[in-house]
Amino acid sequence: MASPDPTDVPPDPTGAPEGADAAPRGVPSDLTARPGSVSHLRRYVSLRGPNTRMWIAVAYFSALLTVGFLVVLGSLAWEVLAGRATAGSMSLWGSAAVVMAFIGPGSNVVVLRGLPQRITRQGISADSDGITVLQERKWWFHGEGTFIAWPEIRRIREVTAGSRRHTFIEVVLNTHRSDAELPSWAERAERLGLDPADPDTATRFYVQVPRDHGEKILRMVQRTAPLPDFVERDPLAR
Repeated sequence: MASPDPTDVPPDPTGAPEGADAAPRGVPSDLTARPGSVSHLRRYVSLRGPNTRMWIAVAYFSALLTVGFLVVLGSLAWEVLAGRATAGSMSLWGSAAVVMAFIGPGSNVVVLRGLPQRITRQGISADSDGITVLQERKWWFHGEGTFIAWPEIRRIREVTAGSRRHTFIEVVLNTHRSDAELPSWAERAERLGLDPADPDTATRFYVQVPRDHGEKILRMVQRTAPLPDFVERDPLAR
């Protein structure tokens, strides 16, 4: 997954002073807008990876197949209207139209349904209020994600888990988050086959990241959190 380095978002260029119009502390960050006067510092690590480019390529290919279907269908209609249709040509163009309809317009249904969720901006941001784990809203995808205030966080660390030994960021909370509040790429402990008897199982979740992104996220959190002691690192893994 390609990702920019965590960066600070510059303050509001209008220079609006803090006051009654300032965003209240603890309000979830909106990654599509500039931060308010309270959340003046914001960093972001993108988790939109190479699958995004694959989905865009598939969408273009599916669109081309749809154009091909329309060309074949138009040729079939022209043969019929011009009175030049024969049993052989009808069979040929008809078979081609059926195949193109299946792999053209048919594939568009699947591609268009999942495309916004795959290409939308998604990742982890941190500001003076807390962290936001988010897939932003795009087109007909309504968005998924949750805001976590700093006092809710008990521990954040990089771990290796799952049958394929992927790299995850483990977030252990003092509160609970339902599956509906988490992005599709956030995993529960039980889905990774971890110990269900662990008392932290119900209040923790895992975000799969590329191997070189774990340290970026931990560093981002340490640089932003008011009390970064909950960031843990395995000294043997560094």
